[in-house]
Amino acid sequence: MLKPIKVTLQAGPYRLAAIFYLPKDASGQKPVPGVIVCHGLGSKKENHLAYTEYLAEQGFAGLAFDWRGHGQSAGNLDDHTLDDVTAAIAYLSRRPEVDRHRLAIRGTSMGAYFALHAAALDARLKAVVAIAPATEDIVLMGVTPPKAGKDAIDYSQGARVQRKLLIAWMEKQDIHKAVPRIAPRPIFFIHCKGDEVIPYQSTEELYALAGEPKKLLLLEGGHHRFAQQDGTVHRLTVEWLREILAGGATSSST
Repeated sequence: MLKPIKVTLQAGPYRLAAIFYLPKDASGQKPVPGVIVCHGLGSKKENHLAYTEYLAEQGFAGLAFDWRGHGQSAGNLDDHTLDDVTAAIAYLSRRPEVDRHRLAIRGTSMGAYFALHAAALDARLKAVVAIAPATEDIVLMGVTPPKAGKDAIDYSQGARVQRKLLIAWMEKQDIHKAVPRIAPRPIFFIHCKGDEVIPYQSTEELYALAGEPKKLLLLEGGHHRFAQQDGTVHRLTVEWLREILAGGATSSST
């Protein structure tokens, strides 16, 4: 087993807890690609450490962090949440063992939502794996219980959310406009048809809007968290990332 390295990211005023894995042979003379791993709403980095360690076993540097307002990280989910991804990029870029020109991001659910927005804004992210990506309406439903006021800080999803600021920011966003801006950097969309939280048709729409190159994998059955923990999906995403970050990309739908 590889040794997890506990690190702290600085995202604006907030300190974010993160776990970093490196391949055994990574060095400043032999830098490896880096992958940022983003969890969903109310989740935490620990739920994705198996994948993050697997990345390192397969020759990638893996960095999993707790979003602001989640897990061991400070602050609340708010209108500057994308700064968390910027902090993760900055950390990987400073590591001599990581090739800062070969960075990718993998997100699930809300994590995929922010990963796609981040890639649309930051060309340092060369590829995106989006598993069951949420849209604005899905995230807003998740952070806004029926009787909650806009100003409240919500704890109902296992996360601390500054609802007023987050809603104000999200009302100005449109993931359907962000996704096309990522091209020509590739996106790998993955979704289970049995997802009870986010309909897989939503991902089909995002895939249709994405520019080339792109890939879509729809899994029969399953549930919302199935693809993010499935060993076969882990392997397929790593194979895809290896191909992309080594140069060259193709489009496909299955």
